[in-house]
Amino acid sequence: MSRMVRSAFLGLLSITIFSAGCATSNVLQVEGSLDRPAKRGPGAGSAAKAVAVADFAYAGKAGGEIGRDYDRVRPIAWSASPGKALPDLIAVVLFERGVPVVRVADEAAAPPDAAAKVWGRIDELRIDAKRTGTFNVEDSARVAVTVYGSGGGAPPQWNTAVASNYSFTDALFVTEAGALEALNGAANAVAEEVVKRLISAGVISAPPAAVGEGDKEPK
Repeated sequence: MSRMVRSAFLGLLSITIFSAGCATSNVLQVEGSLDRPAKRGPGAGSAAKAVAVADFAYAGKAGGEIGRDYDRVRPIAWSASPGKALPDLIAVVLFERGVPVVRVADEAAAPPDAAAKVWGRIDELRIDAKRTGTFNVEDSARVAVTVYGSGGGAPPQWNTAVASNYSFTDALFVTEAGALEALNGAANAVAEEVVKRLISAGVISAPPAAVGEGDKEPK
């Protein structure tokens, strides 16, 4: 292919891409839930009482909107419930550490004999997609939470703020899978850091890291 023909082809492709990018469409609807990078069984558990992890407060937009696809001029919406998905992920990380966990709707619903209670709010959950080149669109997610804990050796009114950014590069256009990948990356980083801080602060006592029996997920 001659240089002139190649240039004309790339120019036409670029025009096609950017023209499509400027066309207004409805909504990029992201399906699916947050997941751990690799399925792992529980760590070595103990007979300790369970830690109660409650739903997080979340004041989201109507229709599940969590961001914007600036390339194709449309909102990005997520079908899941963030206030349940984030604490679900934290519960799974605790499960991997061998910590008995029970999921509850709110702090008041925690079992009376729970070893500790964990609750919180989602301060920010957003994903934006922007074109960074002729053939690339960057999906950038940010997740920020404030987490509270009581029980164990936690100081009174213990809380911590955790945030993470994560980017994923889509080819040509933003995709549902790419958007979920970016969101999942940011959420997993937050969940892992929250668990580290809960253990470090003494809210939760984690058993020694080891592979335990069974593969039952938290309730």
